[in-house]
Amino acid sequence: MKHAKKNHAISAAVLAVIAAAAVACSAVAASSPPSTVSSPSPNGRSQVSSLLQAGLAQANKENWAAARTNFQGVLAISPLNVYANYDLGVIAQNTGDSDAALTYYNKALVSSPEYTPAMYNKAILLESSEPKQAIAVYQKIVSIDAKASTAYLRMALLQSEIGDIAAAKANDAKAVSLNPAFSKYKILPKH
Repeated sequence: MKHAKKNHAISAAVLAVIAAAAVACSAVAASSPPSTVSSPSPNGRSQVSSLLQAGLAQANKENWAAARTNFQGVLAISPLNVYANYDLGVIAQNTGDSDAALTYYNKALVSSPEYTPAMYNKAILLESSEPKQAIAVYQKIVSIDAKASTAYLRMALLQSEIGDIAAAKANDAKAVSLNPAFSKYKILPKH
């Protein structure tokens, strides 16, 4: 039982790293929409861009209500906008509404199935209730980005917790090979 608590603490530490990067990922993402998202008219694109930028500025200040209003404005113009859906997911996650966050991340992934920031956050939300689903999401992330060291680490943590030690060891080794700083996380029980 001690081991499970230690793994949970490590997961929380890694979650903090990813959560801090979530808003940064959306700030970068807003500048280059994927081709799978239907584009509004040129005037609408300008308005979407302005609303996304305003929403990101508000999110960076943790003014969730104003940020939410801006991102919902984007969806009024472009309902499939991956970034607005993703950012609304981040807001929901940061304000403790996991169900809404999953809904928004799923909508973002419908628009852009390989949008890894939404995958990461979705997997994090699934870790405690659906660890096998979270592992599947992390596997998809590493199939898209073989250098996604954090996905390998989080996958190893979950695999260790559910008893898949061989897979946990392999993914931990991959995570550490990509990011040697991850060697400080001892995910496997000492025998």
